[in-house]
Amino acid sequence: MKPNRLLMGLAIGVRQLYLPLKQRVRQWGGLPADRGPTVLITNHQHVNEGEIVISRIFLTQPWKPLVMVNSRRTFETGFFAARLPWTAPFTRHLNPTAMWECFSILPVENHLFSRTLLSLAEEIRAQHGDLALEAILPDDRVTALGLAGRRLGDLWAMPNFFKAQQTVKIAYLRDPYKREALEHFRATSKADVDRIVATIRDGATFYVTPEGDFSRDGRMHRMRNGIVDAVLPFAAPWLCAIAYDPFRGKRLGMLYRIVRLSDPEQLTESLGAARPITTSALLADALLEHATPITAATATASVAARLRALPANVFVDPELQRDVAGAVDDAFGNLLRRGTLRREGDGFALTDQRGDLRFPHIADMLTYQRAMLEETLACAQRLLASR
Repeated sequence: MKPNRLLMGLAIGVRQLYLPLKQRVRQWGGLPADRGPTVLITNHQHVNEGEIVISRIFLTQPWKPLVMVNSRRTFETGFFAARLPWTAPFTRHLNPTAMWECFSILPVENHLFSRTLLSLAEEIRAQHGDLALEAILPDDRVTALGLAGRRLGDLWAMPNFFKAQQTVKIAYLRDPYKREALEHFRATSKADVDRIVATIRDGATFYVTPEGDFSRDGRMHRMRNGIVDAVLPFAAPWLCAIAYDPFRGKRLGMLYRIVRLSDPEQLTESLGAARPITTSALLADALLEHATPITAATATASVAARLRALPANVFVDPELQRDVAGAVDDAFGNLLRRGTLRREGDGFALTDQRGDLRFPHIADMLTYQRAMLEETLACAQRLLASR
């Protein structure tokens, strides 16, 4: 199925009425309008960032074809029911493949060692029919899942559907189903990559997050460059370097830069160093350095000192550069309201309430921001040293 650009435009337009209410997005740089095959490589921290970046590209250059990828699990029957349980009575038999393809989202296989039971069941039932679960898994595994005596087709029934969302290691499958699952993974992975490569070769811009998953500690995951390596011989490489400023403002601040990748051999260093440096990152570093309560004036001076010590090849939020005291005061107020800081004497002390509801995968946003800052600076220093 070909992408439906009218449907994409309508969906993006509706979402653009909502997202600005929740996030304040600032962008520097952009892709050239006259580009051919292009790969836009980005880091990954928040659920909305892909939609935001792609939407802005589409709205400014709607004539340029775009392509994104998502896990094959999102293309399986029952995907929406598993993520939105209240819809399960109506959506557990729904397969969203056609909808994703309308939005230029293609599948990529990324689960080699384990998958949900429902995912495995859909694949095995398509090839072998409605088998008993005990035919594909050891009896004790089926019992542990709470599904003894069930057949594959029974898993989409409401009493069993959510039990079938449990993860099963492919190694537990009986043969020949284990062997077939591994063979299917290899064949599907190759077909997925071949399709993506062909689409980009035709002139599309490919938005990709080689990390695969959100960063959970502030540092980027190891880059899984299989698809990127396949397209770099003919696609122009660009970076989308993203940072967040969660301590500033009422809305979540997202800052990103789009810059050309000059050396693919230094992909990780280039992407890490290109991320904007924010008030949140520098303030987190300052707060965590002080074991005793700190005044706002001391924090401002500490952030200013860190700004002066930054290497020349990093990008700093212009708002922070223009008004360090104002940016720090704004962040202090937000941290007080959240309970991350509490007043203690003439200063402020850190508490244990360091999470952020907008980032449920991050336990401590202060250590997260400091780790990202450290990695950004280390990447920048490595680039300087390589010149």
